[in-house]
Amino acid sequence: MSRIRVVWTGEGTYPYVTGGVSTWADLLIKEIKNVDFTLIPILMHPFVQLKFEIPSNVIEILNVPLWGTEEPIEYIRKVKFSEIYEMKVKTQVNPDVEKLRPLMILVLEHVYKRKHDLDGLGDAIIDFYDYFHTFDYYETFRSQELWEIYRNYYLEFYKDVKEDVPTVFDMIEGLRYLYRFFISLLPTLPEAEIYHSSAAAFCGLSCIVAKKKYKSKFLLTEHGVYIREQYLAASRNQMPIRTKEFMMGLITLVSELNFHYADIVAPVCDYNSRWEIKWGTDVSKIETIYNGIDVLKFRQIDVQKNERPIVVMVARIDPLKDIETYIRTAEIVAKRIPNVLFKLYGPTLDKKYYQTCLDLVQELHVEKNFEFSGLTSSPELAYNEGDVVMLTSISEAFPFVVIEAMACEKVVISSDVGGTKEVLEGYGYVVRPKDYQEFADKTIYILENKNIARQMGLEARGKILTDFTIDDMVNNYSRVYKKLYNEYHQSKEKATNGS
Repeated sequence: MSRIRVVWTGEGTYPYVTGGVSTWADLLIKEIKNVDFTLIPILMHPFVQLKFEIPSNVIEILNVPLWGTEEPIEYIRKVKFSEIYEMKVKTQVNPDVEKLRPLMILVLEHVYKRKHDLDGLGDAIIDFYDYFHTFDYYETFRSQELWEIYRNYYLEFYKDVKEDVPTVFDMIEGLRYLYRFFISLLPTLPEAEIYHSSAAAFCGLSCIVAKKKYKSKFLLTEHGVYIREQYLAASRNQMPIRTKEFMMGLITLVSELNFHYADIVAPVCDYNSRWEIKWGTDVSKIETIYNGIDVLKFRQIDVQKNERPIVVMVARIDPLKDIETYIRTAEIVAKRIPNVLFKLYGPTLDKKYYQTCLDLVQELHVEKNFEFSGLTSSPELAYNEGDVVMLTSISEAFPFVVIEAMACEKVVISSDVGGTKEVLEGYGYVVRPKDYQEFADKTIYILENKNIARQMGLEARGKILTDFTIDDMVNNYSRVYKKLYNEYHQSKEKATNGS
C-alpha cells in the first residue's frame, strides 16, 4: 500500500494554539506512519505563530483566517495579485449573482428551519465552492444583488413578527456571519483519499466539498461537542435575540451537514455519541476512539514541592472551565486546612472573566490560599506538584487533564462532564458541576488520608496504562485510515471498471 494522503482540518487549534485538541493532533500526526498530511487550520486572523514543531510528514499548510484581512483569498490561495485583480474586475462587471440565489435561499431556509434537505444543501455548497473559484468573494458579498436576495428573504420571514422585531443591525450581522464563516470554503482543496475534521464545525465544510468533488472519505473526530458548546456560549452572550437566532441556526445546520456526510464519526468518548445521534448521525457509523497520552512523559516525577498541601488545576481561564467553583472550593478547604494552596496553571483567554475571578478571590479573602500560576509548558511537572488534581469544567469532551494527571499517580476530582466518568469512576472522584461543597469534601478527605491517596494514584496509573496510551490511539486511527483508504480505492476501481 502506498502512502495515505490525509487532509486534516481544525478550527482555532493545531498548530497555532495549545490545548487538548492540539495535543491530540500533534500526537496523531507525529506518531502515525505511512501518512502524508496537509493541514487546513481555520484561524481567527492571519497574524499567528506556530506553537508546535511541524512534523516532516506534513507536506503543506493552507491557513484560512476568517478575520483580520481586507482581501480574504490573500492569505488562503497562492495566487498572483494580477489574478486577484482580474477576478475583482470580472465580478464588478458581471457578478452573475443569480447563480448564488438558490444557495443563499437554501441556506436561509435551513437557518430558519423551514427546510431540512441536507443532500440538497451539500450540492449547493459545491456550487458555492465552484462559484468562488471563478468570481471574487469580497466583491460578491458587497454587491447590491446579493444584499437584495438576503434582505428580501429576511424581511419576508419576519413580516408578521410583533415581538422582538429584528433591527437593521440584526439583518447586517446575519450577512456578516455568512461572509466570515463561509470563508472556510475558499482554499483550493487538494485531492486526497481522506479528509479528517477535528470538529463538526465550519472546518468540516472542506471535507464535504472533497467528498462530493473527489469522492474522498470523510472522517470526523468529535472532541468537545461543538454544537453543545456553541449553545452554552450563546446562552452567556448578550447579543440581540434575532442575531443569536440566526447564528445558532447557521451553526446547527453546519453541524448537521458534518454528521450527515461523515463516513465515520469518531467521538473521543461514548458520551459524545448521545449528542451525535440526537443531531441525526447514523449509529452504524459511530466508533469511539479514546485519546492517548505519553505515559513515559506523564508519570510520577520528583519535583521540588512546597511543604503546604497543594491542589492543582491545569485549565485556561475561561467560563467553560468554571474557575469560580475552583476558587469557592479553595475557600471551604482553607477553613479546615488553613495552609492549603490552590494553584491554577493556564492561559488567560477571557480577560473579563479573569477579572471576575480576581475579584472573587478578594471577596472570599483567599489571597493566601489561591495562586494564578500562569501558563505552563510542562504540565507533567504541574500535576506532580499537587497532592490533588482538580477539574471544575461545566463542559468537556474527554479532557487530557484527567488522563494525564491519573498517569502521574494523582487523585483527580473532576466535575461529571463529557466522558470523564468513563475513565475516572472508580479511580478518582466525579462530582456534580458547580458543587463546590462536594469538591471541597472530597479534597479534604484526600489531603487528610495520604495512604488512601497513594493507593488510588497507583490504581489510576494502571487504568491509563491499560487503555489510554499513545499506541492505543494511534493503532485505532491507523486501522480507520487504512479502512477508509481501501474503501476509497475500491470505489475508484469500481467506477473505472464500470465505465
